Amino acid sequence: MRIFLDLRTIRKNMTGVGAASLLLLKALIQRASNHEFHCLFLKGEKPPTPLPPNFFPLETDVDYEKHPSGEWWLHFTLPDMLKRLKIDVLHGTAFLIPWRKTSFRKIVTIHDIISYKYPEGYPLAFRHYLKCVTRFSAHYADRIIASSENTRRDLQERLGIRGDKIDIAPCYSFDFFKLVSEDEKAAQRKALNLPEKFMLYVGTLEKRKNQITLIKAFEIFKKRTGLPYKLVLIGRAGYKSDEILSEKEKSPYAGDIDYPDIEIPQEIQPYYSCAEFFVFPSFYEGFGMPVLEAMASGTPVIAAKTSSVPEVLGEAGMYYFPPDSAENLANIMMELALNPYRLESLRKKSLEQAAKFSSKRTAQALLSSYEKAQMGALVK
Repeated sequence: MRIFLDLRTIRKNMTGVGAASLLLLKALIQRASNHEFHCLFLKGEKPPTPLPPNFFPLETDVDYEKHPSGEWWLHFTLPDMLKRLKIDVLHGTAFLIPWRKTSFRKIVTIHDIISYKYPEGYPLAFRHYLKCVTRFSAHYADRIIASSENTRRDLQERLGIRGDKIDIAPCYSFDFFKLVSEDEKAAQRKALNLPEKFMLYVGTLEKRKNQITLIKAFEIFKKRTGLPYKLVLIGRAGYKSDEILSEKEKSPYAGDIDYPDIEIPQEIQPYYSCAEFFVFPSFYEGFGMPVLEAMASGTPVIAAKTSSVPEVLGEAGMYYFPPDSAENLANIMMELALNPYRLESLRKKSLEQAAKFSSKRTAQALLSSYEKAQMGALVK
């Protein structure tokens, strides 16, 4: 089978969608020797990952973020190019595929439907663009790949997509997110001048991620316990992040809330390793990669019981809270901070849960979806 992968989301300082595309590529490289892959990258953005002989890199200077030239190229130029390459299946790894009848089968990954569930998280024009892209790509795809059962349900309920058209290919984490020795932790702490005790959050600063509730819970925690904990927030500034940063600055405990300038995943790893626990209060996630990264690092997790997060966290966190309750979250923070035996138990459970998400599992799910798409073409 000849498969075409649109990997233009892979780039420097990429978001979670780009990281998911890179992990997809790595998984297929390890497990897909029986097929031929043509991989499209933005010019100059091909990752250093070595490609085996059955993977053929292509480059283009057409960025999907350029409007309307990006759309014109996707819908009119790309299909003709793939017809010449005799491609069997196109996989749009991030929402985008041609919206027309083509000579090849089309698969699209839809990570979430945030534009429908939390539209206020985007500027008006971009919100409507995302809604349009999600709906039309879902309609014109032969198969859809989602990273969680929750996203599959969302697609069924909100967009009316048949469940048997949607395949689940869960994510996994980069291999540098792992448990490290106490000596290595000490070295990381010293090199980065990390606080002795801190709780960690990782994710874009935006309302959907609910950092304001986290900051308020931290204030309650500090006021009631007086413990020398800090809160470390890591993530790029998103839409209306100024409201979150303002909440941080006006906090009576602003001096205990750090916001380091970090975006590269490898630079985040020491923070996961050295944190006492990880807190994830998000209202909605298509998957929840930071939860998996924290668990893979052996870090206990506190998370809101929302959307796809329970699928990822399983029983490893043990603590779920209503996302709008700073009081409940603060109580959980206190219980963990004051109970080292519970922390140690959760570290072990985190590692066990993270081990369930692997590149092998992801690759098998992807290959199964490609085969279903091709079989659909043969049946027709």
